[in-house]
Amino acid sequence: MKARRLFTPTLGASILALIALPLATLSAAQPGGAEASYHGQMGYPTGSGMLEKWCALPNFSFEQQGGIGGWTGQSCNGCHIGAAWNETRPVANCNSCHDSATLESAEAPTVANCTQVCHKKDTAKRGDVFTAERDVHIAAGFVCQDCHERYDDGVSDHQFLKGTALDTTEPTMEGTLSCTTQCHLEQPHALSGNKGITLNEHTAKVACETCHTGLRWGKAMVSRQWNVFTTAGKPVTTWKEDGWEPTHKWYDNTGPGASGDYHLPILSHTERRNAPGAKIYPFNAVTVDWFVKKKNSDYDDVIIPLEVKEADDNCDGTTTLEEMQVFYRKAKLVTADMNFSINHSVVPASEAFTCNDCHGKNGWVLDWKQLGYAKDPKRSKGGGKNK
Repeated sequence: MKARRLFTPTLGASILALIALPLATLSAAQPGGAEASYHGQMGYPTGSGMLEKWCALPNFSFEQQGGIGGWTGQSCNGCHIGAAWNETRPVANCNSCHDSATLESAEAPTVANCTQVCHKKDTAKRGDVFTAERDVHIAAGFVCQDCHERYDDGVSDHQFLKGTALDTTEPTMEGTLSCTTQCHLEQPHALSGNKGITLNEHTAKVACETCHTGLRWGKAMVSRQWNVFTTAGKPVTTWKEDGWEPTHKWYDNTGPGASGDYHLPILSHTERRNAPGAKIYPFNAVTVDWFVKKKNSDYDDVIIPLEVKEADDNCDGTTTLEEMQVFYRKAKLVTADMNFSINHSVVPASEAFTCNDCHGKNGWVLDWKQLGYAKDPKRSKGGGKNK
């Protein structure tokens, strides 16, 4: 991992130059550096990770729904390009990122390449909008790889830094990034007055994103029910309109959240509060309903949609627990929030949340009781558990 440094005007140009370097060093055994690239490995070399987990939003189980065949059949590999065991192979997907790509040269990816081809679903999950009007970094002329730098991890030169997101279940990345690993100081606010000192004190417990991602301007998911289906056979899904407020929870930024015996992005408001490095982060908490096979099942011991639909005895579009238990006597309907990390669509300081948005009698952004405080910590005098 490279040492942190401040942003300089030459950073964007240097990263673009790096991305555009010839790819001749990549061998046929490593198409596109797939075995080590975050965008290619997805569980290499064991197959564990993404390809062994149950995915909540598409409700797809590799174990039960055809493995790689079922995965490619649902076109999941259009974005999750996979590694050697993906029959389409990443070398066939170079143009997903590069407008013109050969082993001799490749044009640098544009924001449009990233957001229109694969990351378009980030709006539904997180409310991300990658436009100059909604993202201060895009407005400044940044492209994705200005932060998500390409680097050589000793196995491939086609690796990319990423942030640690609760919903990313791949623990295979060596390099990670955050606001303060690449560009900003640990205490980024100007010390010209008491306000700057106070804001810098907040950074020990409040993540940059909590104040600087603000309200979200992309239509995002509220819930998805895998026991209730539309006439078209799709799970009933509800949506948040533009301008929604994130949910805030304590998170220690260490990777996937463990629930039961399985890693899924399920996180309560305070379970990580006392973990080293924990801070208050913003999330889109999408409520998902699904059936598991028995009451003490792991979260991923899912009953697949085809079987759920078949159990709908009266064909009214809703499969009740009683109907499901005809097929699985100990079936259980699970309801849980899948938490999608919010890190992009950053607003400038002039549009960030202010002190009074969180504190005081009119504070509305943070729910202090949900976060484990007896009351607003700014208004408490003795400290104790309000600290």
